[in-house]
Amino acid sequence: MKCAVIIPVFNHAGSIERVIGEVLAVMARMPGVVELIVVDDGCTDGTGDILRRQAGITLVSHAVNQGKGRALLTGFGHAAANGCTHVLTIDADGQHCAGDLVRIYEEASAHPDDLVIGYRDLDTAGNVPARSKKGRNAATFWLRVQTGQRIPDSQCGLRAYPLSHVLAVKHRFLRYDFETEVLARMAWGGLKIRSVPVKCIYFRGAERVSHFRPVMDTLRGVRVNVYLVCRRLAPAPLRRLVAKSAAESSFGNWWRWASWREAIGEMLRAGSSNSELATAFALGIFIGLTPLYFLHSIIAIYLARRLHLNVIAAVVGSQISIPPLVPIWAMLSYGAGNLLLHGRWNVAGLSDFSRHMLPALLVGSFLVAICTATIGLFVARGVLYCVRTERVAG
Repeated sequence: MKCAVIIPVFNHAGSIERVIGEVLAVMARMPGVVELIVVDDGCTDGTGDILRRQAGITLVSHAVNQGKGRALLTGFGHAAANGCTHVLTIDADGQHCAGDLVRIYEEASAHPDDLVIGYRDLDTAGNVPARSKKGRNAATFWLRVQTGQRIPDSQCGLRAYPLSHVLAVKHRFLRYDFETEVLARMAWGGLKIRSVPVKCIYFRGAERVSHFRPVMDTLRGVRVNVYLVCRRLAPAPLRRLVAKSAAESSFGNWWRWASWREAIGEMLRAGSSNSELATAFALGIFIGLTPLYFLHSIIAIYLARRLHLNVIAAVVGSQISIPPLVPIWAMLSYGAGNLLLHGRWNVAGLSDFSRHMLPALLVGSFLVAICTATIGLFVARGVLYCVRTERVAG
């Protein structure tokens, strides 16, 4: 395994010399590492001058800031051109222990086809902002939905990438959101995302340098997750990067009962976290209240399977539209549709249904489905919190 270390840098004048020194010191313990590539992503605080004075590095520069994802891809391209098969990455802010690169490297050497990522224990580390913990938990949940793999710390910058796989797919998001997208695309390609425990160093106040913008970058995070969920739901095939193993479950022959039986059995064996169960139940409610009559259970099973949610919970939720309740939901849907389309609540004349009433019924059914599913999500989450010990699918 021929490997390079990449450090993407943007305005880290106060920490970059120390990080480079620490990385150069541990490179001797990684015999396959041949180069340290530092990507100056349009620094404006004098970091560029510091980098030009550093010995033992390969410096690649962007004229203007293009984002962390683009900086990493620039480094990937340079490493691949020099014959490297893998790259290790570490952030420039000094919050990682460079010695942990050795653990990442060893895991990647043992599993060269997989992507390896560090796992920081934020619960025991000091000075960790609550926002960081909540963000990591949310990212873990959505990547579980999108990929079926549990990645406990998807935001850690300590990683080992197999270059041939990463460069084989197209990346749409090129800032912080790149690091989420690449995990999903590698998992879809058949790679296992392997997590290695690493140290977590958080600085206080002005010591901590972060270019994360709470509003803009949170919106970018929402955007990438919406895209990845939609792409996962799309029936178009996903790019396969490695051969499917015999132990890996298949759901290709969706028309065969054996595929459905296998899917349900797998979900029951694996178990689910409370959040996943509640989400599956809410998904079922949404499907059950749409005008897709006689198809609710089939669609709920298909979507739950695609999103790696509990199939049984989704099917149970979809039964909200059992025949005795259909008139009630139809009345609510028609009234809500009239309110949206005509500005007034009106259910009169529903017994004499005609095609002119169809738009109000269709529009209202989706509104009622969204509102009821949202309520069902929070109610189910609260009930599960009270009566069920949290379980996480491995």
